[in-house]
Amino acid sequence: MILTASERSASNMRSMNFAELHFHLLPGVDDGPPSIDATVELARAAAGEGTRTIVATPHVNSYYSIDVKSLPERTREVAARLRRERVPVNVLSGGELAPERAGDLSQAELEWIALGPPGRRWVLLEAPFTGLDDGFAVAAGGLRARGFAVVVAHPERSLGAAELGWQVLERELRAGSALQLTAWSLAGLNGEPARKAALHLLHANRLVAVASDAHGAARMPALRLALDALTGLGERDARRYVASVPHALLERGLAARAPALAA
Repeated sequence: MILTASERSASNMRSMNFAELHFHLLPGVDDGPPSIDATVELARAAAGEGTRTIVATPHVNSYYSIDVKSLPERTREVAARLRRERVPVNVLSGGELAPERAGDLSQAELEWIALGPPGRRWVLLEAPFTGLDDGFAVAAGGLRARGFAVVVAHPERSLGAAELGWQVLERELRAGSALQLTAWSLAGLNGEPARKAALHLLHANRLVAVASDAHGAARMPALRLALDALTGLGERDARRYVASVPHALLERGLAARAPALAA
């Protein structure tokens, strides 16, 4: 049987197994989708790209009053609705932790937003758009001291030309932290400085994942956009950033360790 181009494309999408590590999916808790219906449409769009796993990462910061211990139950409710709607996506509970809140959460609360297996749990730690600074370094170090490794969320949007930010990020790389780059940044939609920083960081660490950081209608899933951009730049194995690396982080986790001394 000879398939049409559209049929081949649909078949390829069904065979994908992308994973989103940074995705604002839960309804009505932050600046993500305002309703469960909007959540369903957002998840359906991600599934259409080939995503089969989404980590729901609402903002855990000083602006939104989120009860962290409610997040697993909220995630289960979303997962149940997606099953009823036949959206083929597995949803995991997580959170995007702001540095200023890292010291406020109890060990149990950190566990509720952490991912990975026992002994190799990690937390998605938000790189502030105002820049990576000593506050971020203190928060990351405090998480490691409590047994949690760090995945740095969208660092490319926080660097610019400031030397301190690059120094902080280099320290995180020496500590074994993973990086999460944003699909829009790689496609140039977050500006040229963010695109250049993202491309620079892409090969700075073996554990680099690309995520949509989707929020809703104004910021939809964009893994295919990132793949197209990377393929256009000659990246031979672009899918590793949206499939094998994020799955490895979810299944094998990260080891929390002190940063090695700079050479």
